[in-house]
Amino acid sequence: MSSSGGASLPLKSHASTVQGVIWTMSMVPLVFVLMRLYVRVCMRRVFGWDDGIAIAAIGCLVAYAAVCHVAASLGLGEHLEIAQENPDKLIQVALLCNIGESLAIMACTLGKTSFAVMLLRVVVHRWMIIVLWFVIVTMNVVNILAALFVFLQCNDPRHLWNPMTPSECWPSYVFTNFSLFVGAYSGAQDFVLALLPWRIVWSLQMRKKEKVGVAVAMSLGIFAGAASIVKTTYLVGLSAKVDFTWELAPLLIWAAVEDGLIITAASIPALKPLLTKIFPGTASDDYNMILYPRLPPNHKVFDNSQGETQTDIGHTSIHESGSQTAILEPICLKGEKINMTTEVSVTYNHTS
Repeated sequence: MSSSGGASLPLKSHASTVQGVIWTMSMVPLVFVLMRLYVRVCMRRVFGWDDGIAIAAIGCLVAYAAVCHVAASLGLGEHLEIAQENPDKLIQVALLCNIGESLAIMACTLGKTSFAVMLLRVVVHRWMIIVLWFVIVTMNVVNILAALFVFLQCNDPRHLWNPMTPSECWPSYVFTNFSLFVGAYSGAQDFVLALLPWRIVWSLQMRKKEKVGVAVAMSLGIFAGAASIVKTTYLVGLSAKVDFTWELAPLLIWAAVEDGLIITAASIPALKPLLTKIFPGTASDDYNMILYPRLPPNHKVFDNSQGETQTDIGHTSIHESGSQTAILEPICLKGEKINMTTEVSVTYNHTS
């Protein structure tokens, strides 16, 4: 088939690639989140804000995969000249792509927020707490605005997927430039959240080899940062819309890759007890990546530092900032002072 300019378009489609990659990058993190919930709820009998946020993140990612799958079956991944042979389907593709963009943004935001909230439980320095809260607040504000702007570019949002609907809209470069900023900032946050665990873990009383292993496991989000950089390079295609059904495909694929890596990386640190159970003797169980100690039978310890239901934390250190940090044992850090260390346990006597 020839284009209006006489140039020949290759008769191929990215549809199967879009569907395959996006579903893969949704199912893999789904498995990790389910394993995380098994560890947290069944093995440790705890459930925190970070776990709830992780569930919301994977929910958005699975919904994103479903939306993109339907869009690919209607024409996403094909050249516009081929897709526009059926105008009704083309309108549906444009609508689904807009919905998918917002879902991808929220999955990305929630995945990073889950990991940052988890780190708040183990930080011991005031500046770390400030950095994490800055990341959480700014990340959510910027990305929620980006998700909303997908639909707020025009006075009548229907114009975004049906150009026949008249409406005044922003200049195309406005949303593109904002998206480039969000993409760059998102990538920077990935690197911050990937490097911060090294500073946290290095302060713990562990063997150096164990420190490296824990830090690496908690820093896998750096791969999400790399994916974010690649994704950002495709954002310039948002304003062109010359062949959007074809040009959006790689952008949506790399968005799924980034989101999947983020959610997976946020869940891996919680899996240490499960790995120890599956592969006994492969690693010491004297520590945990989220720093939960082994408790005696019939003992439960409650931590109300974050208003969670139950948390099996043996020692809770209260710093000047008012945060409570779960650690294996009291640690005196340079320049830091532990004002109070409490150990609380409740023993249940089971009677017939």
